[in-house]
Amino acid sequence: MATAHNEGLISNNPALAIKFPRATHQKRDVFTPADIRALLAEADQDWKTAILIGFYTGARLSDAASMTWDQVNLAEGLIGYTQGKTEGKGKTGGKLEIPLHPDLEEHLLRIAGDKAGSLCSSLAGLPTSGQKGLSNQFTNLMAKAGIDRQVQSTGKRKFSSKSFHSLRHSFASALANARVSADVRMLLTGHQSLDVHQRYTHMQLKGLREAIAALPRLS
Repeated sequence: MATAHNEGLISNNPALAIKFPRATHQKRDVFTPADIRALLAEADQDWKTAILIGFYTGARLSDAASMTWDQVNLAEGLIGYTQGKTEGKGKTGGKLEIPLHPDLEEHLLRIAGDKAGSLCSSLAGLPTSGQKGLSNQFTNLMAKAGIDRQVQSTGKRKFSSKSFHSLRHSFASALANARVSADVRMLLTGHQSLDVHQRYTHMQLKGLREAIAALPRLS
């Protein structure tokens, strides 16, 4: 239509009169510290581990569930992982090293054992979707904890404002509330990842540790 109009074959472009529906932005809500404490009270050990990883590192569900002890450096107080496929983008993210928050560090020390294999052995390898998938398991856990999923309808689709991914939003929101700079928040969430072979300088790591320490304690 535009080509025909530009070439003078038609006097006006009828396509310009078409009104397209506005895209509906699906917004994730955040969990309050009280919400997370309620989830932890109902969770078994592996889900407690995954929830604490989600809230204190911003890891997505599949990344949190698949983490291994090889990725944890208790001596230096760091947890490192390469982000898995991002929803809808079909590509892996950057490599992240996140300082351990005291609550997460204490939990990992309690469950360390022989420090081998998966951090969440009963969750590792499970799909995120499906009746027995991780997302549905977390939905059931929210129900036990008395947390409303806040289901919204967008046309013919339904969307939960609260899910495991809300822990990632809670992580970013808590950093912002603690007045952590946008640059540091982007580094910690992987929105501006370092090259896979680059290591943090001592000054960078000091700033990241201070940012993580500013997150609220749950215990």
